[in-house]
Amino acid sequence: MRNTIVLVRADSFQKASTALSDLVRYGGMEIRGDPRIVPPSLSEWAFERISGERPKKKFMAHVVAQVDLPPRKAIGRLMDIHPPAHVLVIPPDTEAWEELLRRWRTFEKLRGFHPPKKTKAGELRKKREGKESNGPS
Repeated sequence: MRNTIVLVRADSFQKASTALSDLVRYGGMEIRGDPRIVPPSLSEWAFERISGERPKKKFMAHVVAQVDLPPRKAIGRLMDIHPPAHVLVIPPDTEAWEELLRRWRTFEKLRGFHPPKKTKAGELRKKREGKESNGPS
């Protein structure tokens, strides 16, 4: 499966890290690999390609991360949690996704980001495993 990419645009890298943590903790997403810092010009280009609009606001921090959910599910969960940054889902098979993945290894890793230990996805998985192990009574 080709991973969906999320583009986080924030006022600081701390806020971007918080937004990524919220995607994991409350959105039930798993971040694959290390989030990466992208140049603002590439971030704005990807934003335009996906949204069809020019960005209205300038941000200082631009970060991309790969997540384990299909785009539609990622968008739905994103709408539920309202993270403290502007987050855009970039589906596979788009021009922006192809360009970001092509240049992925050239981007600097986001230092200081550690996924939270307690997550909604983990809790849901434990509940399902508990129901399956108990079996029908």
